[in-house]
Amino acid sequence: MNSSSSRNLLQLASRPVVMFGLAAAALCPALVACGGPPPVSSLGPRPVYLEADKATLIERANAWTGAALYAKGQLRMYWAGNEDERHVDVRLYATRSGAIRMQGNRTLIGQIFTLAADGAEFLLRVPSHATTYLGMSAAPAVPDPERPYFSLRPHHITEALLPEPLPTADSASTQVALETYPDKYVLSWWQASATGEIALRRRVTVSRIDLRVARIEAFTMDGRVAFAATYGGYLGPGIDAYPSRIEVRRPWEELVFRFEIEETRFNPTLQAGIFRLEPIDGYRTMTIEEAMAEFRSQGGGGESDPGSESPFAPAP
Repeated sequence: MNSSSSRNLLQLASRPVVMFGLAAAALCPALVACGGPPPVSSLGPRPVYLEADKATLIERANAWTGAALYAKGQLRMYWAGNEDERHVDVRLYATRSGAIRMQGNRTLIGQIFTLAADGAEFLLRVPSHATTYLGMSAAPAVPDPERPYFSLRPHHITEALLPEPLPTADSASTQVALETYPDKYVLSWWQASATGEIALRRRVTVSRIDLRVARIEAFTMDGRVAFAATYGGYLGPGIDAYPSRIEVRRPWEELVFRFEIEETRFNPTLQAGIFRLEPIDGYRTMTIEEAMAEFRSQGGGGESDPGSESPFAPAP
């Protein structure tokens, strides 16, 4: 579908009356042929929607976002619009400050990568390349238009796994607004910038079926969507249960990553140096900038070569 068609659909979707009319026009012939709509009783019971005030919703939204996390599961990462079912088994330790230690393995192959980041810099070791890649955690201000995935940084993962808690009280510079819908609540976190401009920082959707976070959208101060993540399959009945399914879409980097989590532990004991990874003998060492330059010189990357040997290519 081209961009013009997408815009047209989005414009239609923004007009509920138009969309309802289109749906009715499509359904009417089928309903007449089948003798009309099914009886209401055959549609099953309506869901029971729960009620909560803003303070309770903020408490529930913050309950499962600990300061540190251990998780075990599977990771899929691919370009948006090019879904790939291949996965890597991962174990990770992460903190809300952006530090992470994650190792990826695949059955019959062994270790695919080891990533370590302390919040300031990161190191990625890829055995199949016999290379250790070094870089700073700060993402480029403007991504490479042909290879936007080079802008992905470790904290882009941790900020979705351990979302920043919502403020529990409004102030002169920050406010959380509550919107109520039939099937969900939406908490919108507004914050003033250093120049006094008010910007939407985060939008958190809470399902009214179970009062759990179903979606988080994070925004930059200039209004761009930093990421949109969906959450589900919570591992237990408590309000601090962690979701087993997390899908994160990063439109700027044109990447999607999915976690299917089997086991979690909040605030685990962290060994000294766990977020550091030293280069080892027999591996060459390259900076991210050097890797990008080499990758370009070999003609890799871009939509024309999605299966190239980039160390950062999705679905290794």
